[in-house]
Amino acid sequence: MASGIVESQNSESSQQQSGSSQSKLVQKLLLGGPNLQQFVHDLLTTQAVMVAGTEAAGFVVERKESEFSLRNIAHIRPDNSTAETRAAAIAAFQEILRPCIVQGKDGAIEISTGDTAPEPQFCLVTLLRTDGDIVAACAVITRCRNLERAQQRLMSMQLVAGYFDLYMLRRSAEQSQVIAQSHQHVLQLATAVATAEGFESAAMNLCNELATRTGATRVALGWIKGEDVRVKAFSHTEEFDKKQQLVKLLEQVMEECIDQEEPVHFDPDGEGTQNVSRAAQALSRGEGGNIVLTLPLRRRADVVGAVTLEFPSTHKLSHQAATGLSVAVDLLAPQLFDRYQNDRWLITKAGISTREMAKKVVGPQHMLAKLIFILVVIAGLCLFLIRPMYHVSSTFTFQSINQRKMQAPFEGYLTAVNVRPGDSVKKGDVLAMMDTSDIEPKLADAAAKEASADADYMKFRADPDKQADADVAKAQEMQAAAEERVYQDQIDRAKIVAPFDGRIIEGDLTDQIGVPKKMGDDLFTIAADGSLRAELTVSERDIQELKVGQTGKLATTSLPTQKFPFKIERIVPLGAAKEGDNVFTVYATMDTQQPTWLPGLAGEARIDVAKKPLAWIWTHKLIDYLRLKLWM
Repeated sequence: MASGIVESQNSESSQQQSGSSQSKLVQKLLLGGPNLQQFVHDLLTTQAVMVAGTEAAGFVVERKESEFSLRNIAHIRPDNSTAETRAAAIAAFQEILRPCIVQGKDGAIEISTGDTAPEPQFCLVTLLRTDGDIVAACAVITRCRNLERAQQRLMSMQLVAGYFDLYMLRRSAEQSQVIAQSHQHVLQLATAVATAEGFESAAMNLCNELATRTGATRVALGWIKGEDVRVKAFSHTEEFDKKQQLVKLLEQVMEECIDQEEPVHFDPDGEGTQNVSRAAQALSRGEGGNIVLTLPLRRRADVVGAVTLEFPSTHKLSHQAATGLSVAVDLLAPQLFDRYQNDRWLITKAGISTREMAKKVVGPQHMLAKLIFILVVIAGLCLFLIRPMYHVSSTFTFQSINQRKMQAPFEGYLTAVNVRPGDSVKKGDVLAMMDTSDIEPKLADAAAKEASADADYMKFRADPDKQADADVAKAQEMQAAAEERVYQDQIDRAKIVAPFDGRIIEGDLTDQIGVPKKMGDDLFTIAADGSLRAELTVSERDIQELKVGQTGKLATTSLPTQKFPFKIERIVPLGAAKEGDNVFTVYATMDTQQPTWLPGLAGEARIDVAKKPLAWIWTHKLIDYLRLKLWM
């Protein structure tokens, strides 16, 4: 193993100067390094010197979910070892540190090297914590007589590790101070904007405050108007010519920043941002090598303007300072936007509001909600603007307009029946015959009486003295003639004939031949051909909507696909109870007659009432019901 680290620190130092060296190292720790890596290196060096270490290494613990890795940030090895040897040593340190980090404990671990040295080697491990979490680890190789001596040296390392907590507290305090100072600057900038009257005054105050607090030689603020950027304010300059070359160049610098939507920092020494900065370079060359920083002004996700700050070449702007300025102007951009909006004419505000609302309406955002709203509006318009024909529905049956019941002409028996229901008949066809066997003798007797009375009348009329007897004989003749006519009429009416062309719709008497019938008993019902009308059964809920002359269409149950027009002829103003409802009879005549129609056919009819809104058609029955029940 190479000579110890203590000897490598100053090979010419004597044993008496060792305490002075340690004191300088501790003072260096108290001052704190510029960053975490340098501080851990100094801390590791101090620990190695304290325990007379021969080799040391420091690592940062990088965690990812439940796993962690060790990133080497310091390795002290006082010899000129090759890169392979140093990599193997770092890997060995990592293997030793992993169990300590998993257990969360410092330790003095004896390691075997295979040499014959009188004292064994120990690896002294100290873990560095922040808020209870292990963030770094230091390991030092040293030789000791035994484990007890190694643990004593570990305690010395732990005392030195305490300076890490002091370093972290100092860094937290410095960060808090920077944050507080940044917040103070933001509040002062916000006050400058808030106390101004109008957009231009607010922009001027912001430029002046930024120039004063950052040491900038010039600050300019630009605002997007349409597709271009226009300079609105200069620091410490109330009026300026908007057409001068400097203003045009500044607008190009701002457009360059707005197009990229990122800060553009140009430093002639090459310490700026890596994005495009051609216009910033041109401005810097024109102003003698100034440092140029352009920051976008954002309102929500939109860039509304930009601020350009120019610094002398000797004023180096750190990344942290540039970030703080970017955050500050982002916080102030919404206030400037509100001022810009409020400074416009009322008619301009109204027009812009209308345009923005139109963009939101037709824009891609919230498409589902917009679609639902549009559908609801369309549905509402359809409900109240679309006025289809309102129909009253009812059932119907076909009834014959011209039908007649054939009755028994006198009391007697049927001797013949020639037709049955459904048969077609012509006018004059004999439908049935009544028995005349008891009438024919009466007819002959009446004829004989008439002849006898006529003979007596002729005999008595010739004798002037027997005129009274002639009159009696004439009266008897007339009486007998009347009886003869009655009997002849009964015989003639014994033949029941069809009064017109039609169809038998009722009366099946084929099994009633010889059955006595009284005068006036119904025998047949005959309906004339081609004279049907519809008998509609309308509920009282809809009868008020109907009037004579209204039209509609009907379809029979047997032919539901065929619709036939009709016209209301008569409304019977008398209700009748039917199936729990009060109904009225309405008669309608057909425009055309179909040969397949028969009396008694039923179906559905729809009567055209009037054109009504869909909302009224769908809700009027419910509304009428509620009005009736709630007495509204």
